[in-house]
Amino acid sequence: MTTYGRRTALSGMALACLLALGACSDGTGRPEESPPVAGPGTCDETEQGGAGPWKPVLTEFHGYLQTSGSATPAGHVKDAKLRDCPGGDREAYVLTDYDPYLEAPNVDAETKKKADQVAQAFTSWRDKNFHDEGWVHVINGAVETVTKHAW
Repeated sequence: MTTYGRRTALSGMALACLLALGACSDGTGRPEESPPVAGPGTCDETEQGGAGPWKPVLTEFHGYLQTSGSATPAGHVKDAKLRDCPGGDREAYVLTDYDPYLEAPNVDAETKKKADQVAQAFTSWRDKNFHDEGWVHVINGAVETVTKHAW
C-alpha cells in the first residue's frame, strides 16, 4: 500500500471514530448517560410506539425551584430529563449530588428525606404547569434511584 493510501485509510478511520464519539455525546465531549429503563414506573420499551427521546428540563425545573421558594434543593439538582412513554405517561430522571457515597437504595434517612423533597418539588412543578402524569426518579451519580414518586 502506498503512503497516500495509508494516509487516506487512517484519515477515514479517524473521521469514523470522531463521528461515532459525536453520536453518543451530549455536545460537551463527554459520553451521554442514559437513565436505566426497567421496572414499574418506567417506560415499557416493548410497547408499540416506543418511548420518546429524552428532553432536557433542567433550566425550567431550576426556574420553578427558584420562584417557588425551593431554592435550597436547586443547588443540589445537577440534571433533569423527561420523556414521553407509550400510553401518554411520562418518565423523568433528576440527578442530584445527594448520596455522595453512592449507596442507593440503602441511603440514610436524611438523604432520603432530601431526595423526597426534590421529587415532591418536581411533581408539584409538573402538576401545576403541565397537568400531566408520570414517574420521577431522583438518582445519584451512579444512576441508582434514591427515591421514586408518581405525579
